[in-house]
Amino acid sequence: MQKRCIICGRFFTPDKRVGERQKVCRAGACKRARKKKAQKNWREKNPEYFKNLYTDYVKPWRQKKRLLSSGVIKDKIPLSKPYQQLVLLIPEDRVGVIKDEIRLRRVAGSTFAAYGP
Repeated sequence: MQKRCIICGRFFTPDKRVGERQKVCRAGACKRARKKKAQKNWREKNPEYFKNLYTDYVKPWRQKKRLLSSGVIKDKIPLSKPYQQLVLLIPEDRVGVIKDEIRLRRVAGSTFAAYGP
């Protein structure tokens, strides 16, 4: 079955998953043009949809964000202690040696020791 593209006028074979509903060919320019036309039609049919978006939603959100950043409102609870404390033990023969890489080996639950080549 062949259909004519409503944008460029060329004949095309519609995708079998879409069938009769497909209006434009596979060309990207035709798809963009149809999308733009469909959005314009939707906005004309729904002129009130975005009317109070700024005053009802965006403005209060921006004011709240400003209060949060100024420190008036705090949503986060400060940590009383760190999750985990790591202790780095460097052997005496490695002190003062500049290394590009430090390899750590677990010695105890929260203690690591440095070793290298």
